[in-house]
Amino acid sequence: MPAPIIFLDFDDVLAETRAPRLTALRDALAADGVEFSDETFDDACAGLSFAGAARAAIRRANVAGRFADETTIELAALRASRAFGESAARGLPLARGVAAFVRGAAGIARLGIVTRAPRRDVDLVLSFSGLADSFECVVAAEDYTGPEPAGDPFDAAIGRMARGRPVTIGEGIALVASLNAVAAARAARLHPIVVGPVSPALAFAGDGYLASLEGTTVRDLLRLAAGAGVR
Repeated sequence: MPAPIIFLDFDDVLAETRAPRLTALRDALAADGVEFSDETFDDACAGLSFAGAARAAIRRANVAGRFADETTIELAALRASRAFGESAARGLPLARGVAAFVRGAAGIARLGIVTRAPRRDVDLVLSFSGLADSFECVVAAEDYTGPEPAGDPFDAAIGRMARGRPVTIGEGIALVASLNAVAAARAARLHPIVVGPVSPALAFAGDGYLASLEGTTVRDLLRLAAGAGVR
């Protein structure tokens, strides 16, 4: 039996990033007079690049004119990315249970990271955690600049894995923590499994739900992906 393929999102699956990402985006948009709620961030912005998140927040705020101009959005994204990068440099905590899960799964499954976070931030966390060698590939923000959400980043990761060994499309798993990431995983014909303390709507948006990866095995994920239910 081929080794299962499991992709982890960086944001709130590998590392606890919601609070610093929310603060960075909110402060960046506040400089242009744009405000948004925590709910807007969770529903529309999480799982996107900072530019995509800024665009979504502005759209939800129904702000037009120069605030919705692409140059303004890109400048806000740069401010947010810089602020979040400073948080990452100080150290981001790993999500509960993820270190043990990754170490246990690395010898059984083929692991990858697919994220809209900047590569530098992912590399910092992997370096601090000692988990870098567990992942076969990392697809980060710099690797894809098309529309969001889309399955293309996952497709790119699958393509990289396929260079080494054949990959069976439609049988991979994506561990995600946002509605946008669920949509992207489905577009790539992966099984999205939602992880973390999330809203009921998000918990039931995937093919399964885990409150955390603590105590979770590859077998647990395969059972969820097969439709065994919610844990």
